[in-house]
Amino acid sequence: MLGTGIGLPGFLYLHSPAWVVLWGALLAALWRLAHDAETVFEEANPVTTRPQRVRDGPFVMMDLPGGSFLMGSPDTDDMAYDNEKPQHQVTVSGFRIAVTLVTAGVYQEVMQKEALAEFEARLPAVNVRWDDAIAFCNKLSEREGYRPCYRRKFGRWVCDWRADGYRLPTEAEWEYACRAGTVTRYSFGHEHAKIDAYAWFAANASEPQPVASKQPNLWGLYDMHGNVWEWCWNWYEPYAVQAVTDPYGPKNPRRGREWRVVRGGSFGFAPGSLCSAARSIVRSEPGVRYRGFRCVRVPPQRIE
Repeated sequence: MLGTGIGLPGFLYLHSPAWVVLWGALLAALWRLAHDAETVFEEANPVTTRPQRVRDGPFVMMDLPGGSFLMGSPDTDDMAYDNEKPQHQVTVSGFRIAVTLVTAGVYQEVMQKEALAEFEARLPAVNVRWDDAIAFCNKLSEREGYRPCYRRKFGRWVCDWRADGYRLPTEAEWEYACRAGTVTRYSFGHEHAKIDAYAWFAANASEPQPVASKQPNLWGLYDMHGNVWEWCWNWYEPYAVQAVTDPYGPKNPRRGREWRVVRGGSFGFAPGSLCSAARSIVRSEPGVRYRGFRCVRVPPQRIE
C-alpha cells in the first residue's frame, strides 16, 4: 500500500520512469522487513497433531501425543510468580487424560457412597484429600480390570509408572495438557480479557460449578483454568534450569515441607492464579481438603 501510494502518483503525474524503479525497490524492501519481523507477543502455536477422543471406563479421555514444551513462565513475564521460573524444556511421553475433572457423581459411585441429585452429580468432586484421590484411582483401576498404579511402601504411596491403571497427572503432564500446544500465558492467549469464556474464577463464581460448562482448550479439555484446584502427583520442588524428560518430582519431600502441587486455580482466585504455568502447594495432611482432580492413564504400548 505504501509502495503504491508513493510510486503510482509519481509515475502518472510526473511522467518519470524512475518512479517505477523506486516503486519496485520500495515494495521489495517492505516485503523483506515484513518477512524478517518478529511478533511482540507470540500467539498460540498451531496444533499439528489432533488428539484422539476415546471412551475409557466412566471417562471421556483424550489420547495426547508425547512432545516437548517450555514449562513455567519466562523471565520477561513480570506478572508471573517466582515459583513459575526458570522456564525450562520438558519432554513428556504420550498419555491419556480425562476431558473433565472427576465429577461428584462418578466419585460417589466408585467409592460406593450414596447417589447424588443430577445437578450435584455434575459438580467436580471436592473435599477430596490427596490420599482420597489415590484411593479412587486404585479402586477404579481394579473395577475396570487394569493394574493399579499405587501401593504403600514404608508408609508412603509409591507409583508404578509401568502400570496401565488410572493415576494422577504429574505436574509436567498437567501443564503440557493445559497448554495444548500453546506458548502463551493462558491456553487462549496472553491477555485475560477472554477468560470468562473459559474459566470459573473470582469474578463470575462463588462456589464450584458443573464441569464442562465453559469452553475447552484447543485439545478439548475443560476447566484447565479455574473452577477447582487439581491435585498432581508431585511433591513440590523449585524448578531447575536443565531440560528433563518425564519428570516425576522428588521421591521424598524436604523435611517439614510435605507439600503436594495443585494446579489450575479455582473459582475463588483472580486470573493471575489461573494461567497455564501457575502452581500452588498444599500440605499433604489428612485434614487438607477442598481440592479436585482428574485422571490420566497410559494404555499398554504395542511392541513391534
